[in-house]
Amino acid sequence: MSNEITVEDAEARARAAGVQILDFDPECDPAFRDDPLGTMLAARRAGDIFYSTAARGFWVVTSYPLCREIGTDTDNFSNRETFTFYRKPSPGIHIPPNLDPPEHTKIRRMLAPLLSPSAVKKLEPAARESVRRLADEVVARGHCDFMADVALRVPADVFLEHMGLPVEHTDDIVATRLLAGELNASNDPDGSRLAAATTKINQMFVEVIAERRRRPADDIPSYLLAQEIDGKPLTDKEILTMCYTLLGTSLGTTASTMAMLVAHLAHEPGLRRSITTDPDMVGGLIEEALRYFPSIPLLPRTVRADIDFHGLPWKEGDRLVLLLPTANTDPGVFDEASTFDADRRPNRHIGFGLGPHTCAGSHLARMELRALVEEWHAKVPDYRVGDLSEVKHELSVAIRMTTLPFVVGSSVN
Repeated sequence: MSNEITVEDAEARARAAGVQILDFDPECDPAFRDDPLGTMLAARRAGDIFYSTAARGFWVVTSYPLCREIGTDTDNFSNRETFTFYRKPSPGIHIPPNLDPPEHTKIRRMLAPLLSPSAVKKLEPAARESVRRLADEVVARGHCDFMADVALRVPADVFLEHMGLPVEHTDDIVATRLLAGELNASNDPDGSRLAAATTKINQMFVEVIAERRRRPADDIPSYLLAQEIDGKPLTDKEILTMCYTLLGTSLGTTASTMAMLVAHLAHEPGLRRSITTDPDMVGGLIEEALRYFPSIPLLPRTVRADIDFHGLPWKEGDRLVLLLPTANTDPGVFDEASTFDADRRPNRHIGFGLGPHTCAGSHLARMELRALVEEWHAKVPDYRVGDLSEVKHELSVAIRMTTLPFVVGSSVN
């Protein structure tokens, strides 16, 4: 790789090309904590591509066609860094997301049986039972924090089922994910607080991997221990990294869409009633939620070699952010793009990403969302959100409410 790209160098190239320059700062700007989707959608006004001087500097791509072009071009654009918009990103890598073909292809092919439609089907009873149990608990109390008490817990229960771990670990996992939403470079500059919180989760994986070496079972660790890449078995470190990546991508992302969808439905009593009277509309509702509330809103890419991209002189090492909220509401692709329409057909959203790096867990996410929508509304058809004035958001891999006050009632809306 060539010399590290500086903000000054990239900004000079952007100015020379006539590109707008903004301090677009997802990591530390309070606007992102207050209204991340609104803040990102407003960025569309800066054009199809603009340059941000925040953090280490990065180019932001807002249009659907350009996001698709970059996201599917692995020859010119790498996925080797997750947090292109962070000041001090973690030095570790996520496997397989931070790999590029052909290494990425090998890992994805190996993981495919774990996340196939048939594998996900086996997990559906656990997902539905989790939703029913949590719904009963919320109805009994009459209120809850939907994020902490439901949205994070359903995927955590399913993940633990898939990992072959007792459900008692759910509390630890949820607590760690909630803490991540409270921390960023402004209050945890060296990442020590979050690192301390994740140690317990890592130890959980270390212990289960060691146990499965002794006594294999029908779960993720046992499967990974039996796999080989290029004729070599996976190391414990590789397995640990994959387990932690699967946790992060299967938990926070789905929880994000769950919470934002339910918050939206709280203001749409007619749409809520349709869920129980017209089950066939649930699929369209979920797809529209994935378009309207993309849980991974900032897709990272890094330029692999100097390239002229539509007249922009990008250099090797330039950092890019593909802005999915603007791509998924591109008026050139979606009719009435700013309207939430559960009957939208076709719905060519890119809520699960693009190209070879399209989310491997898309089948799992769709199943969990369907389980939530159907089972929850069978038990809790009427509800409202509480006071949202103090609600903040986490914006890292996922975009997520840190809390969602929720009240059950039959005389709402």
